[in-house]
Amino acid sequence: MSSPYSNQQPLHGWTGQYYQQPSIQKQDDRNSYGYYAPIIQQPHYTPHYAQQPAPYVQPYYGNAPTAPIIAELPAPLPPAPPTTTSDEQLKEDQLLASKIQQLEVAEIRSRSNSAVSQHQRPVSMAIPQQLEVAEIRSRSNSATSTLSLRPYSTNVSTHDISQGPGSFGALPRNPPSSSLFPEVVPDPRRNSYDPSNDLPIPVEIEQRHVSQPQSIAPDPTSLPLYLETHRQVPYPPTWRLPPVVATFYAHAGSKTELKADWLSQQESFTWRTIRPTEHAYNPAAPSYTFRFSSKGGSFRDPKFSWIMTLPGQSPEPKKKGSKSKETSWTYELRLDLSGGMRKKERLNHGSHIAILTTYVHALNYDSLRFIGPDGRAYMWVSGSQVSSVNGMRYDTVRHALFAAVGHIKDPLYGEIVADHTFWDGHVDEVEVHAGAKCDGCQTSPINGLRWKCKVCHQHDVCEPCRQSIIAGDFGTQMQQACQFSLVCLPDEALYIRSPTIDPALVVATLQILKDWEKHTFRDEKRTNPKGFQFSEEITRKQDLGIMSYWRASDFDKKDKKNSANEKMGTVVKAKSITMASEGTASALSGLVDAGSALAGHGTSGSTHRGSVGGDGRGVGST
Repeated sequence: MSSPYSNQQPLHGWTGQYYQQPSIQKQDDRNSYGYYAPIIQQPHYTPHYAQQPAPYVQPYYGNAPTAPIIAELPAPLPPAPPTTTSDEQLKEDQLLASKIQQLEVAEIRSRSNSAVSQHQRPVSMAIPQQLEVAEIRSRSNSATSTLSLRPYSTNVSTHDISQGPGSFGALPRNPPSSSLFPEVVPDPRRNSYDPSNDLPIPVEIEQRHVSQPQSIAPDPTSLPLYLETHRQVPYPPTWRLPPVVATFYAHAGSKTELKADWLSQQESFTWRTIRPTEHAYNPAAPSYTFRFSSKGGSFRDPKFSWIMTLPGQSPEPKKKGSKSKETSWTYELRLDLSGGMRKKERLNHGSHIAILTTYVHALNYDSLRFIGPDGRAYMWVSGSQVSSVNGMRYDTVRHALFAAVGHIKDPLYGEIVADHTFWDGHVDEVEVHAGAKCDGCQTSPINGLRWKCKVCHQHDVCEPCRQSIIAGDFGTQMQQACQFSLVCLPDEALYIRSPTIDPALVVATLQILKDWEKHTFRDEKRTNPKGFQFSEEITRKQDLGIMSYWRASDFDKKDKKNSANEKMGTVVKAKSITMASEGTASALSGLVDAGSALAGHGTSGSTHRGSVGGDGRGVGST
């Protein structure tokens, strides 16, 4: 196709000859987008380039090859100077960094623990804090923030705190005078608790019963040795115990039945507010009395039942009318003869709805769950494994009753309302042992602690003489040969720790738990008779073990095999309590007989005088 401009010269001048741009006044902007070369002297170029502006193209001059592009490489870095930090300094820096990291982790944990609400973590099962309250208090040097665990909750400078929640971050210049977040203030006194409040009771870590041991978690196999040494077992560290409201002590029934032992079903059991030692000399009315009965076992399904009566009631409530039925508690359990499974179990309380209990025997603890008459969920829990084989004993177990609080239905997330122990660690240091004479200082009777030698015959000493024997003041032979046993017997105790709980409900359900544990021990004896007997014989060689795993022959005076048991302080104390109780009972019986005789004599005398004066004829003289 020919060009519309016939006089137009070909554009070979761009490549064949040097092109010179005519001089113009307008500034040459070759870098602009719409640039085109204005040709003033050649008007035939103007219409064509004015209508079709094109981007600027760099002209190519001649046929010379394009200059290659050479990449510019960065210059090498200068060599680093040799380090002067020694290996020891590096190790110290690494240790310092590790410590700082541990402090940061501990600080984050403390913040998370303080942020958890009481409904998310139960007070009774709270994880023990790593920092004690006294240690947290010592970290604050300001007098106005001594009891504050949060430095920003009061109007005090955070620079006074050496280690706190904000010690690793930037500190605010103007801390607020008050905070909307809850402040945790450790108070040595317990706040008053409203029973209508559904919130858990805050319990401090330092709160412990006066006679409670330290809360530790030792090996279950080491608990027997701990018990024989301290005469009580420690509390589990996860239990948070409120103050004691009331205390009951167990009074076991007769142990002189033929071929009876600790696994046999007793006839009676009593709870009182005084210790058995006090009751032996000053009898008091029982608080709760149990009457047990059992049937079957050979050809029929075994059936166990008992009746619990309250003070001022007859042991047989059916003969006293509806009033006794409303306040007494009855329990019935029927097991399958072949498999030992539960066929029927019910706890009745008058006309109220029967309470259904569920017992679970686990590897680490036992539990008894039930719903009380008040609609709350309760659970008895053992502090350790319940077993009587492999070196373990049943009397090293503590029990606690947990109650649900608020909208949380699980009792384990609630509060502890009661706890039970087989040995409370009681030692009477002011007791007067009537009829006992110290063979060291010849003091009679012995006042305070009395010790009996397990090796020598009739060797009793007081506490100062025992210390002298241990020190070797009475000779090396006596120091090495004599082994002393304390003539003292702790008691089985039940502690009520809530003013709103019914003690009768606590006592009744505790007896159900103890009955189920006995069924567990009978199963262990049936499945592993040799191991069970071996553990029983080992336990009976201890002072408290022989009282827990007792046999009727231990209290038989005619049995000559009991000569070794007569040298154990616990057996001696138990027999003295029994003799004192029998003496007190016989004295009371004598007083009752004497009163009856006097009453009968007075009645007959009044009748004789009345008859004489009545008819006037001396009929009474005949």
